[in-house]
Amino acid sequence: MIKTKRDITLWLLTHQKRLRAGDELPTITSIADRAGIHRDTLYEAINGRMSETTQRRLSIVIERLEAEFECKFRTKLAHVTIANNHIRLGFGISNSQILRKS
Repeated sequence: MIKTKRDITLWLLTHQKRLRAGDELPTITSIADRAGIHRDTLYEAINGRMSETTQRRLSIVIERLEAEFECKFRTKLAHVTIANNHIRLGFGISNSQILRKS
């Protein structure tokens, strides 16, 4: 599905902010490479100016990145609880204490 120009611009701006905050994400140059466009063209898209070809290419790349990072977020939320000699694997946020090696 082709994303709107506004959705692409908002996604790219959010992505840039997350990169600056230190999140481990693909760089802007990497996204441009994946879309087969020049980095300067991607910066134009961030400012809301893009052709239909750029819009289609970025839509595909963004969908793939969202699917890729959705899996990574799920694995980061996995947790293990050990109680009474039973091991339980859970997903989501755990309220139990985190056991650390000294």
